[in-house]
Amino acid sequence: MSEESIITENGQINVEDQVIFQYVSEEVLKYEGVSRLVGGITESFAKNIFGRDTDVQGIKVSRDGNNITIDIHLIAYYGVNIPQMAFDIQNSVKEVVESYTGLSVEAINVGIEGIDKRK
Repeated sequence: MSEESIITENGQINVEDQVIFQYVSEEVLKYEGVSRLVGGITESFAKNIFGRDTDVQGIKVSRDGNNITIDIHLIAYYGVNIPQMAFDIQNSVKEVVESYTGLSVEAINVGIEGIDKRK
């Protein structure tokens, strides 16, 4: 797991990637149009070949100092306005991550990997 220090006048603050994953996951799954998060090919490959397992399927965080880029891969429900939902997810995830971690979110990329029917 990666972490970056935020230097303040009182010392430093370290925010682990796992913290970011949890905030992003909770925020994305609040949306009624989201069926579930899904891992990408790289994640599946790492899990199968190297035995690496993760609770944060479908979320990738890349860091450049205190700036982060978040990639989200999800399955949407049929009938959802995908562009609007993705835009709303980008805005709410950015707000939550920045306000709760103090990190600057440079970009949030939302990939719709498929569609599920509602049960």
